[in-house]
Amino acid sequence: MTRLTRLCGFDDVKPQNAMGQIEEGRLTDGKGTIVLVHGAWFGGWVWRDVARLLRAEGFDVTTPTMSGLGERRHQLTSEIDLSTHTDDIVNHIEMEDLRDVTLVGWSYGGMVANGVLTRVKDRIRTLVYFDAFDPKDGESLADLVNAQPVRDMALAGQPVPPPDLAQRWNVTDETLLALCADRVGPHPAKTMTEPVKGFRERPQGVNYAYVWCGANPASSFAKFYERASKDPQFAFVERLPHDHVVALTDPQVSADVIAKAARL
Repeated sequence: MTRLTRLCGFDDVKPQNAMGQIEEGRLTDGKGTIVLVHGAWFGGWVWRDVARLLRAEGFDVTTPTMSGLGERRHQLTSEIDLSTHTDDIVNHIEMEDLRDVTLVGWSYGGMVANGVLTRVKDRIRTLVYFDAFDPKDGESLADLVNAQPVRDMALAGQPVPPPDLAQRWNVTDETLLALCADRVGPHPAKTMTEPVKGFRERPQGVNYAYVWCGANPASSFAKFYERASKDPQFAFVERLPHDHVVALTDPQVSADVIAKAARL
């Protein structure tokens, strides 16, 4: 497995057109599918423009929404946990009979992706951590960020309220903020306190990629990017000069880098 990319800093980042615009003639020809897994507080809708760009280039793309979020927010209960969300994505892949899948987990979606991989490894060709958590067996999201308030909310049966996108992730575009205002909602707390189970080692026979949105060097995902950079199992590691919600703020760059990883 050859490492395709090793970007160590912004000095190495090329302008958008040199970052891997999708090449003509290199399509999946219906043989592979990209499954885009959203993060906490969001839903499959967050990938709308990214999915449109990938489909325009010939990729099959699905954007499932997990229980209690997005268009399924009416299903929100205090009992939804990480296992529930893992079931959501596993069932989606199995019910749609998806194979040769490029599974993309964004943010909290990385927690779900590792759980999915333990159950349907034979259907996954490439796993892309898109500015995402990459937990080891027995680790919860609350463990990884040392979030005691989240544990307290889970014990109290309360959901985790969404963050202020402008303050936390520098979203300043008024149109995007208006779009998110009606769509970003409370997240079931138990999903953040239940640990990943069964992910004792990274399975062989799967391609691994890590994309870090490194505009904020102190982001929660810097350590996963650094770890992936040193891990020979990762064939593709890239740092983007963007903040965490790049799927919304720059869908073209998001689509380009996902397409590159999908072609591993």
